Amino acid sequence: MEKIVIKIGSNLLIKNNEINKRFIINLSSIISTLIDGGKKIVIVSSGANAAGLKYLNLHPLKSLSQKQALCAVGQVQLMKIYEQAFNFYNKKIAQILLTRDDFSNRYRFLNLKNTLIGLNQLNIIPIINENDTISIEEIKFGDNDLLSAYFAVGWGADGLIILTSVDGIYDKNGEIIDEYNDSINLLKLKKTSFGTGGINSKISAGKMASYSGIKTCICNGNYLENIKKFSSGENPGTIFLPNKKMKNKKAWIAFLSKSKGKIYVNEGAKDAILKRKSLLPVGIEKIEGDFTKGDPVNIFFKNKLIAKGLVNFTKDEIVSLKGKKSNEILKDFDYEEFIHADNLVIMN
Repeated sequence: MEKIVIKIGSNLLIKNNEINKRFIINLSSIISTLIDGGKKIVIVSSGANAAGLKYLNLHPLKSLSQKQALCAVGQVQLMKIYEQAFNFYNKKIAQILLTRDDFSNRYRFLNLKNTLIGLNQLNIIPIINENDTISIEEIKFGDNDLLSAYFAVGWGADGLIILTSVDGIYDKNGEIIDEYNDSINLLKLKKTSFGTGGINSKISAGKMASYSGIKTCICNGNYLENIKKFSSGENPGTIFLPNKKMKNKKAWIAFLSKSKGKIYVNEGAKDAILKRKSLLPVGIEKIEGDFTKGDPVNIFFKNKLIAKGLVNFTKDEIVSLKGKKSNEILKDFDYEEFIHADNLVIMN
């Protein structure tokens, strides 16, 4: 694995209600060693809220506006600690604050990728967090597990390691699961005191990343040597084995883009899609939502999601064209496909 995303949970970063500086120093030592060995590393880090509370000497706040202000203050303090820790190892860092829209908007997503290319060329370590100061419910990730998976998919990472305060995912008998699959009955664990995600969000992140071809591990971050073990191919916790690597564009369509509508298709169109063929207007039965050319939409057969893709027509155009054959469409339009196979992803 050359490109690795490391997600740090809140309970690892916070000790006695403040940022655990010793933990960050040890973390920076491990990461610096990996970088010196040729790895490219991105850190997804929580902790802004706790850093802000400590800096301002406050108790937890309830008002949304005050919480957002607190994160704005705390993010500065958190980055100072990371900067000082990595300075010991002659490494430079950069801060990137993101919302969900930065991934779902294709133009902003490509700008983010260009920024990462520049940081890699300059040997600077990106440290990622959610932009809590401007996030509202519609564009929030909700927890950094999901953010780390989005970022790993968008960056085209080879590996994602989610560090938490437990050894991995437990089955109903309390045994660690070496390799995750959906058929295993899991032990229900409560959310940790500072974290927002819980084990379910970690599983969702692991599944998203592995479906995109990224090897993922959930393991105990109290033993930072687990990072080295994972990067060298060992399994220090619960592994999500990767599927075949998705092309960047299809990974963006499947997991990062935000659907603008729903398309319901007949059985013939469903069969064609599952054979990885294009969706033609003749196979469309019903349309919901409001979309324009180039927007992503979800495709359903009998209320079951089967695919997702980028459209060649606006909603108004396809309303007038649905059910028509290709020779009728090509009289007035450049495309016969509503969604071309190259812009279509089957959703399992």
